[in-house]
Amino acid sequence: MEQADTLYNTKPTPHLFWIRTGQAILTLFLFILFLIALELITSACRELGADYTKGILLLTSNPLVLLFIGLLATAIIQSSSTITASLVAMVTANIISLEAAVPVVLGANIGTSITCMMVSFGQLGNPKAFRRGYMVASSHVIFNVATALLFFPLEDKWHVLSASSRYLATHLSNWGTIGEGWFVFNDLFVAPFAHFFTSVASGQPLGILVFSLILLFMCIFSLTALFRHLMLRGDRGNTISRAFSNPMVSFLSGTGVTAAIHSSTVTTSLSVMLAATEKISPKKLFPFILGANVGTTVTALMAAIGRSEAGLAIALCHLLYNLLGVLIFYPFESVRDLTVNIARWSGIMAQKSMAFAFGSLLILFFALPFLVIFIFGKF
Repeated sequence: MEQADTLYNTKPTPHLFWIRTGQAILTLFLFILFLIALELITSACRELGADYTKGILLLTSNPLVLLFIGLLATAIIQSSSTITASLVAMVTANIISLEAAVPVVLGANIGTSITCMMVSFGQLGNPKAFRRGYMVASSHVIFNVATALLFFPLEDKWHVLSASSRYLATHLSNWGTIGEGWFVFNDLFVAPFAHFFTSVASGQPLGILVFSLILLFMCIFSLTALFRHLMLRGDRGNTISRAFSNPMVSFLSGTGVTAAIHSSTVTTSLSVMLAATEKISPKKLFPFILGANVGTTVTALMAAIGRSEAGLAIALCHLLYNLLGVLIFYPFESVRDLTVNIARWSGIMAQKSMAFAFGSLLILFFALPFLVIFIFGKF
């Protein structure tokens, strides 16, 4: 009893200081390992499939096939930014048109949500945590799929996104580069370590992939356990939960954090782990995920201003697509609740059946794209 009083004493003590310092260092260490694992997965998958993706983009002009190429390529490479960068280079060089690149962006936006689905499987040892994590990941997938279903026919019929982004790019291209000095935590503390591991295992992308997946799931398990411990102590969890109860605060937090660390993958993956702590409901994390969708476009947009008009148009297209999706779907409570309820149902089904959980991932991100490309692609 005396020890508990000391531990939770509001007055700072040397003992409590060192405990909190150790927790902070451990959290930072695990978080960096988590980022390194994601970077290694991206590097390995890029080496396995990037060149093939660039080649196949040149072989079709069917918008539906291009959308599923973007989805499949991003699911394989684990990086929508790689796909977008390739598109910017190809559009700038007049290899493909802006109109042909837009469906690939829509597909890549769906494909990038595969990572948080994979992260949710790191909670398989705890059925309740897995259900909550899978629900958060599903809400991300459902929103991205619904947005694509809305905008793909509009783009295909009237070029709504490409025309709008081209118009804006024309008027913004003379603003000058304002993206210099952007926060580069990932480039300074993660990429060098990932590059070291990649160089050690040079020429072995499959080995790197296996190692990084093992590292990823170890970090997920450890971070979730640590978050649960930290958030369940005292009133911390309630304080954090109240912050997420404000949809605008949650949305802006997702946007800001994602823009700062250059990756919606990290933000959405962390939201899956936060849901697993059982202190923040998946419903409260939904605006945070939508903010991450918008935030992931900010860095590319900032860097593109002042560069080629085509590159700026692609960045603006991605921003418009995600922002309009949020403005159309989130303000309406019935639509928002429908998304959350479908995600809740999928979480329950995934908890009951591993076949449903793994089958949904394999069908949406791999089997369906392969089938559409095979049927409608003329290579």
